[in-house]
Amino acid sequence: MKFRSLKSPFNITNDATTNSKLLIHISEKEGVKAENLSLATWGSSYVLANHLHRWKDTQPIHTARENTSNSIAVLELGAGTGLVGLSAAAIWQLPVILTDLAPIVPGLAQNINSNRTLLAEKRTTAACGCLDWTQPEELLLSNPVLAASEPQIVQSSRKAHIILAADVVYSEDHPELLLKTILAWLAPGPDARVVICYPVRIAYIDHIRDLWERFEAAGLLCVEEAQERSDDDWGEAEPAPYEFCMWAWKREEAQ
Repeated sequence: MKFRSLKSPFNITNDATTNSKLLIHISEKEGVKAENLSLATWGSSYVLANHLHRWKDTQPIHTARENTSNSIAVLELGAGTGLVGLSAAAIWQLPVILTDLAPIVPGLAQNINSNRTLLAEKRTTAACGCLDWTQPEELLLSNPVLAASEPQIVQSSRKAHIILAADVVYSEDHPELLLKTILAWLAPGPDARVVICYPVRIAYIDHIRDLWERFEAAGLLCVEEAQERSDDDWGEAEPAPYEFCMWAWKREEAQ
């Protein structure tokens, strides 16, 4: 089940101290599918988007801001409707690239255009493109304004300082593919970060355990994790909590 259906602005926390919110406009184009799933805004995206404000004054964000000229500040994987990436662009005031499979990209472009005013107010940008995890070494960057223009090829050698992913682990293939993509794109250095969020549900527990084991074996270290319950109705006796976790390179891998 989706967290919310079709088009409705999402209230996303911008600053918990002042209780200020941002309105993110999201449309879910009917009939759009990838991997047999319809385009939807899932609960993990909403939960993660509402925690982004916690990190906006941290060193990883400052490092990403200082290196935008020759690398990618923020890269979202499996962006779906783009709620997380658009929220990150506005809250962190960093340029973000939202990626997903080719059928999803037009919807991402539409949602970027729907939030142009907010992005301009925050003096930031968002772009979108196709990134296939089975061939993660390059992404095809689209122009959200000129849909008919030729996509620009961006190589993974450009690297991303922060990688975001919400609700992208729901089959046994995903842990390996996700890690492969992260290893291709994540920048070296102690301030590089991966932030992921997923529902802690019985059907996915083995996939999540596999993901953690692969991350740790690849030289990544979980530096922060927490769980949060949501009001989503999944037809269960008790709603499953959402877990988000932040990963960094282990010290010896960060060099």
